[in-house]
Amino acid sequence: MLGRMKHVSHSPEQTQEIARVLAEQLVKKCAGEPIVIALEGELGAGKTVFAQAFAEALGVPHRLKSPTFVLMKHYQLSDIVGYEDLYHLDCYRLQDFKDLVALGIEDVLNKKGNIVLIEWAERVVEILPADRITIFINHIDETTREISIN
Repeated sequence: MLGRMKHVSHSPEQTQEIARVLAEQLVKKCAGEPIVIALEGELGAGKTVFAQAFAEALGVPHRLKSPTFVLMKHYQLSDIVGYEDLYHLDCYRLQDFKDLVALGIEDVLNKKGNIVLIEWAERVVEILPADRITIFINHIDETTREISIN
């Protein structure tokens, strides 16, 4: 699944399965190197559904809620070899990346053992590492989504 891929999802459950498989593949392939995933797509496309299933695959015991008002949430990972921390950001309310600097985002993005999921990542693209994984979720109709992984 890694590399440039496109998937068509016909349900939230299919989107969740794509996220789970990607999570498993990435932690094996990246072996402790920081993983930054930029989630993009219009409102209601399924970014949070994707992030929730990704986190679940990593063993996060409770359902992720989008951190729209706190900007960033931190979760400890205990059963993933090479990874200790998952960060979930929602940049919907941000005008640019400067609001994240005070949160120490540069350290978070570059630290070994970190996995970072960023919803509305296009709003802070200036600070994202070049080797990030960009996932664009395109809203086709009520239940169908095209998920592009680059």
